[in-house]
Amino acid sequence: MPEPRLPDAPALPPLTGLTRPAPGFACPPRLMLLVEDSRVAAEAVRLICRRIGIRLRRAESLAHAAMHLRVYRPDIVLVDPGLPDGSGLDLIARLASARMRPSRLVGVSGDAAMEGPVMAAGADAFLLKPVSVAQHLAAMTGELAPRLAAQDGGEEDGLPTRNAGADPLALRDDLRRVRDLLAEGADPARLRYAGQFLASVAQALPDRGLAHAALSASRDGDSARIRALVTRTEGESAAF
Repeated sequence: MPEPRLPDAPALPPLTGLTRPAPGFACPPRLMLLVEDSRVAAEAVRLICRRIGIRLRRAESLAHAAMHLRVYRPDIVLVDPGLPDGSGLDLIARLASARMRPSRLVGVSGDAAMEGPVMAAGADAFLLKPVSVAQHLAAMTGELAPRLAAQDGGEEDGLPTRNAGADPLALRDDLRRVRDLLAEGADPARLRYAGQFLASVAQALPDRGLAHAALSASRDGDSARIRALVTRTEGESAAF
């Protein structure tokens, strides 16, 4: 989703301890760090990782990503540019220029316009939400992995190519987050982030109508419309 700019983004610590796989590395990398603020969007990636045997760690913000990077050595890092405490593009740039760079660095967004900035920051690939095994496995892992792709078949072995069956608890948490952001005041940056966050959730579902409406309300600074969209989405999800 488009990059929100909130004040006082935490400074990222020096990147240490990151290692590359051995030169003969032939299997998909075993540890992925996903820097993603939406639980719904993260659920799609979690299902893919479970399917192909990659361990997943998730960070919801730049600050949490920095904590993970101090402890873990991810082979793959997926970063959403729009985060609550700053731009994921900054993290991509830092990782891209790190002495021990992750073997795969990928930007993921619901906004196709972010592909240029993501690649310019130094990413290896860009994924457009919703993320699926069939469309995005090679870009995520850097491996063609024909064996893995073939055994998924047309329906990805029971996993939807879209995230329409998103965990209702994850969706509920994301919608509550939007409400909390709107309740914290009329700060323009926070309001813009709330609308963009809702649009990102919609892209992951996917619900393009909701995504378009949320981005429009975000651009207009219309908190009432964003609340109405949240209420409508809560009602629709409760019907299933």
